[in-house]
Amino acid sequence: MADEVQKKKMSKGCLITLVVAGVLLLIVVIAGITCYLKKDELVKYGTTTLVNTIKAELNNKPVPGVDTVRVNAVADAFTKKLNESKLDIEKAGRFGQTIQSFQSDHEIDSAEAGQFVQAMIDYFPELQELVPEPETEDTAHAEDTLLAE
Repeated sequence: MADEVQKKKMSKGCLITLVVAGVLLLIVVIAGITCYLKKDELVKYGTTTLVNTIKAELNNKPVPGVDTVRVNAVADAFTKKLNESKLDIEKAGRFGQTIQSFQSDHEIDSAEAGQFVQAMIDYFPELQELVPEPETEDTAHAEDTLLAE
């Protein structure tokens, strides 16, 4: 029996490394499952954050030609409808791609503000009623036609 081969034991450092690696793997798996199950809420949160960031930027640095009151009204209505409705991943993806580009230069001009409002209206067409129709010459001078001769 003296010829029996003794088993080599694993060193404490190696054992600790394996335990830590196992715990980290378990945390990553749990986080992945949680993110998958909560993906709608995560996308809504991210979209709301982007909308609020652009809204705050427009309020902090007013842009000539942009009615921030109307932009804020549309953005608030959009955020409310987004949180109340079921998420359409395809629409949310297009919306996110559209408005993420505004954040690259950290300055929003009037064209980007218009695209921002249009992107929200494209997602929820019923928000169109919050944006006034552009004035045409006929409607701008409608009062003039009522003048006495």
